Amino acid sequence: MAANDNVRFKFFLPDARVLNSDEVAALPAEKKAAANAAGKEGLWIEIFCPDGSCLDEQGHISIPSTGEASEKQKGTWLKLFCPEGQCEITQSSGLP
Repeated sequence: MAANDNVRFKFFLPDARVLNSDEVAALPAEKKAAANAAGKEGLWIEIFCPDGSCLDEQGHISIPSTGEASEKQKGTWLKLFCPEGQCEITQSSGLP
């Protein structure tokens, strides 16, 4: 593949909605400036996140999605690049 422009992931975000033009216009200038600086097309969405429940212990945003693989299943990256458990660590090493 020459370019990654055709690689898209489609997913459903529950309790999310696209912001309308008035809501986007009301966003703080620094948020709009950061989006413009990225130089890419995108959507402004709002996700229902009561009581900061979308933040993990380190303050990173974790967005729940429907159709997500369970933690016991391998993700797409592991299925492609680590088939049959090739990347699993089965014993400790002597590295410092």
